[in-house]
Amino acid sequence: MSGAEALTMERSVEALWRSRSAAFWRESMPYFRYMAQSGLPGVTIMALLAGISGYGILLRNLPANFPFVLVGVLVLTPLICWSPLRTWLREADIVFLVPREAEMPAYIRRSMRYNGMAGMAVVLIGCAAYLPLYHAGDGRTSAVFVVLASLVIKLLQIQAAWRERQIVNGGSRRLLRVLRWVATALAITALLKASLLIYFANWFVLFAIIYTRLPRYPIPWLTLIEEEKRTRRRYTVFFSAFADIPTESAGVKTRKYAGWVARLIPYRKSNAFFYLYTQTLIRTELGGILLRLTALGLFTGWLSAYSALFAGWGSAGVCLLFVWLTGVQLRALAQAHRHSVWRHVYPLPEATRQAAVLRVDRRASLLCALIIWLPQGIWLLPKGYTVQAGASLVIALLYVLVLRPASVKKKMSADPEED
Repeated sequence: MSGAEALTMERSVEALWRSRSAAFWRESMPYFRYMAQSGLPGVTIMALLAGISGYGILLRNLPANFPFVLVGVLVLTPLICWSPLRTWLREADIVFLVPREAEMPAYIRRSMRYNGMAGMAVVLIGCAAYLPLYHAGDGRTSAVFVVLASLVIKLLQIQAAWRERQIVNGGSRRLLRVLRWVATALAITALLKASLLIYFANWFVLFAIIYTRLPRYPIPWLTLIEEEKRTRRRYTVFFSAFADIPTESAGVKTRKYAGWVARLIPYRKSNAFFYLYTQTLIRTELGGILLRLTALGLFTGWLSAYSALFAGWGSAGVCLLFVWLTGVQLRALAQAHRHSVWRHVYPLPEATRQAAVLRVDRRASLLCALIIWLPQGIWLLPKGYTVQAGASLVIALLYVLVLRPASVKKKMSADPEED
């Protein structure tokens, strides 16, 4: 801990919060500039404009059997339930801040306000996007009531998520998180159907009893520190797609649902790097980002293909946008293990590392591209938009199999660290 930070601690923990927050964003600003120079914001704005236009087309041509409530649950539940908490805490705080634990509630409240305001804004944006669709159908609940109820539930989620972090037993924390998400999905369903509103009161009383009776820590130091590390790693993985940045220790997750893939790799020396980078993709935060981005691309592509956005061309564009975005994130794979000492210790040819990165990159991007394209085949082809669906598939395959490998190989060959 620096001397300046120690002096800040002597004044107040809230001043420490402000200094750490400012330091993080000050360090991140150069990487935001690199991201802006890559063209990603411009492409994202164009995609948003296309999405808004396609949304208007969907509203004007809604099928009678459109699942309004299901879409609302899928859209609003994650926006309401997801309650991150940036505390800026580090491992050294176990020594330096624990003696001041009595003052930490003010520090935590500052973090909850910081994240809560952003979370409420996201919920408002989600409601603004969904409510026109809801009331274009058979929406029974007024827009004002939906917004107010969503904000109230969001406030309860923030408090419930904090109680979860305090719970001593990790298994209980995970179980309560699952129950909270399920209960919230049911609450949103009841809200949109304007029925079973008594459920809200029952849900609140039940969870109040559960959250108050389980043993908990006043300040869950280790949980908060680990959450902060995960958040920083996500930023690192995202920024590393645009620039070479210093990395902290990579977080590792088992992901048993995908771990079987690595077991299919034959056990021999030539596959050592291939196995390493496959496991790196599966078990680090990069894999989690890729999964979430692919799921978002699948969901967005499903809606745009269902409405045949811009006679199918808009839907094809959405598909290609997410194929490109997954490719952008996969660039971070080439940066993994670049500075590992063991590379110069074990007798493995360096050329096999580059070949392994290309193999993993190609297979992962191909799988993601096919999943993202799937809605085009399901909805566009039966409607007769064969050219649009075929064009999006051909361009996606051209990008994955020709353009991406050449770009990745050129980048790794030109990297001054690759010697």
